[in-house]
Amino acid sequence: MVSRPLLLNITLLLLTILLGGWLLNLQLPQPGAWTELLQLNSSSLEILLVQNYTLPRIAIALLAGTALGLASLLLQQVVNNPLASDNTLAVSSGAQFLLFSCTLFFPSILHFGSTLIAFLGALAALALVFLLAWRKNLSPLIMILAGLVVNLYLGSLSATLMLFYPEESRGLMIWGAGSLLQESWLDSIQLFWLLIPALVMLAMLQRPLAILALNDSNAKSLGVPVQWIRFAGLLLSAYLVAIVISRVGMLGFIGLAATTISRQLGIRTFRGQLLQSAYLSAVLLLITDLGLQLISQYHQIQLPTGAVTAVLGTPLLLWLMFKNLPHSGRLQSSADFLSINKMMTPRTGLVLSLLFILTALFALLLGNSADGWTLSALNDTVLELRYPRLLYALAAGIMLSLAGVLLQRLSFNPMASPELLGITSGVSFGVLLVIFGFSQLTQQNLWIAGICGALLVLLIVILINGRSGMLPERILLTGISLAALFDAVQRILLASGDFRIQQLLSWTSGSTYYAESGLAIGLSLTALLLLAVGLVFSRWLDLLSLQAVVAKALGLNMHQARWIFILLSAVLTACATLVVGPLSFIGLLAPHLAHYLGFHKPKSQILAAALIGATVMITADWLGRQILFPYEVPAGLVATLLGGSYFLLIMRRV
Repeated sequence: MVSRPLLLNITLLLLTILLGGWLLNLQLPQPGAWTELLQLNSSSLEILLVQNYTLPRIAIALLAGTALGLASLLLQQVVNNPLASDNTLAVSSGAQFLLFSCTLFFPSILHFGSTLIAFLGALAALALVFLLAWRKNLSPLIMILAGLVVNLYLGSLSATLMLFYPEESRGLMIWGAGSLLQESWLDSIQLFWLLIPALVMLAMLQRPLAILALNDSNAKSLGVPVQWIRFAGLLLSAYLVAIVISRVGMLGFIGLAATTISRQLGIRTFRGQLLQSAYLSAVLLLITDLGLQLISQYHQIQLPTGAVTAVLGTPLLLWLMFKNLPHSGRLQSSADFLSINKMMTPRTGLVLSLLFILTALFALLLGNSADGWTLSALNDTVLELRYPRLLYALAAGIMLSLAGVLLQRLSFNPMASPELLGITSGVSFGVLLVIFGFSQLTQQNLWIAGICGALLVLLIVILINGRSGMLPERILLTGISLAALFDAVQRILLASGDFRIQQLLSWTSGSTYYAESGLAIGLSLTALLLLAVGLVFSRWLDLLSLQAVVAKALGLNMHQARWIFILLSAVLTACATLVVGPLSFIGLLAPHLAHYLGFHKPKSQILAAALIGATVMITADWLGRQILFPYEVPAGLVATLLGGSYFLLIMRRV
C-alpha cells in the first residue's frame, strides 16, 4: 500500500513535469529542440531565451521554495507554534522594508551586501514581535496578532515610500511583489551557494531542534542548551528568509502552506518534516510559477508570483488560525488591561475640550512658509486653504472614533477597530474597483463603492464567526486576514505598472491636500450628524453589555440593534476611509484612551473618543504639513505612525 506522503509527492512531481514540459514546448522553436538546451553556444534566439530566462527561473523557484519551507518549519519548532512562518511573524516584511528603505535613501550601504541588510531587517521585525508577545510567554495567538499587525504597519510605510518616490521605486514595486523573473543564472547560483551553509548548520542542529518538541525541563535534562538552540534556530530562519527576500522579494505564505500539509500527512519526526516541508514548498512554488508563466504565454498577463501565493495562502491562514485557536490562548477583556478603576471627572472632559480647541487654532493659524514660521491673521487668505483640511481631519477623526467605540462594544473585543477588522480594507477594495473599472472617477462612485465594500467585509466577518458566538479572537483574526488579502491584491496591481495605481497610492496615503470647502463642510456636518445618531443609540450599547436575556427583558431587540450598529459602523468607516485612507489606527486609539481616562459609559465614551480622535487627526494633518516643509507627509501616514505605535503598546499590555 502506497503511503499518503509518497502518493502526494509523486502526484506533485508529475504535475510539475507536465506543466514544465508544456511551457518548454511552447517556448522551444520546434518539438525536437530539447537536446539543443544542453548546447552552450546555440545560435537560436528561442533556445537562448529558455536557457537564460526560463531555466534560471525554474531553478530559483526550487531554491527559494526550499529555503522558505525550512525557515517556516524552523520558526514553528523554535516557538512551538504551528501558525508561525516568515509571513505571519513579519520576518519577510522586516527584511523587505529595510532593503527597500536602504535602496531609496542609503544606496551606498548596499555595497555591504543585500543579504546582510535583509538579515538585519528580518531580525529587527522578529525581535519586535517577540517583544510584544514576551509578556504572555510567547502566546501563539498574541504572536500571530503582533506579526500580522507589524506586517500591515510596514506594508503601509512601504506603500507611502512608493508614493513619494514613484520613479525610484518603479522597479522595486515588481521586486516587492515577489517576482521570480530572471535574466541570467547569477541569482540562482548565488542563492544556491548561500543556501549550502544554512543546510550544513541545520544538519548540525537537527537533533537538538527535534528535542525542543519536549518541554524545556525535559530538554534541559537531556543536556540541550534550550535558550541557545532557540536563538540559533531564529538566526538560521532569519538568514534563510533574508537570502530569498534579497533576490526575489516576498513570497507570501508558501512556507506555511508546505509545513501545514506536511503536518497533515502525519509525519512526526522533525527530520521527516524538514525534508517534506522543503520538498513541498519548492514544488508548490514552482507549480504556481509555471502556471503563471503559462497564463502569460496565452493571455500576456504578467502576475507576480509572491503576491499570487499570498492571495492563495490567505484562506489557508484563516483556516489554520481557527483550527489552532483553542490551543493558542485568549484575549483578555478590556477591563483586564485598561484602568477600569479610573473614574471620569468633569475636569478631564474640560481638558479634552480645551486641547481640541487649541489644536484646531494651531492648525488654522500657525504654519511654516517660505518666510519661516508665521502666525496668520484671522482674515488671511491662508485660512481659506487651511480650514477645509482641518474639517476633513475633524470629520475623519470623529467618524473613526465612533466606529471604534461601536465595534468594540458590539463585539466585546477591546482590540476591535475598523482597521483591524478589515473594514477599511473593504472600503479600499471598493475604491480599487472604481479606479480600475471606470474610465471617469466621480466622488459619488467612490462613496457608493466604499460603503458597499465596508458592508461586504462586515457580512463576511459575521458569516464566518456567527456560529461561533462572535468570539473576539476569531473576529480579529478574520479581519486581519482580510486586510492581508487586500495587501496582496494591491501588490499585484503595483507590480503591473498600470498608471492608475498611482491614484490608488495617493488615496491610500490619506492626504487632505485636495480638500474642497463645500465637501469639507458637508463631511463635517455628516460626521456630527452620525455622532448624534450614535449618542441616541447609546442606551442600546449599554443594554448590549448585559446578558441577552436581561437585555431582551428590558425591551431591546438584539438582532435589530446589532444590524443597526453594523450598518452605522460601515457608513462611518467608509466615509472616514475615503478621507484619510485605509490605515490610521484612530478607531483603536481613541476609544482606548477615552476608556483609560475614565469614560466608561457609552455616551461619555463616544463624546470623549470623538474629541480625542478629532484632536489626533488634526494634529497629524498639521504635523504632516510641517515636518518636511515645503513637502507634505499625508495625514493618514502620520496618524498611522501615531496610532500604530499606540497599538503596539497595547499589544504589550494584552
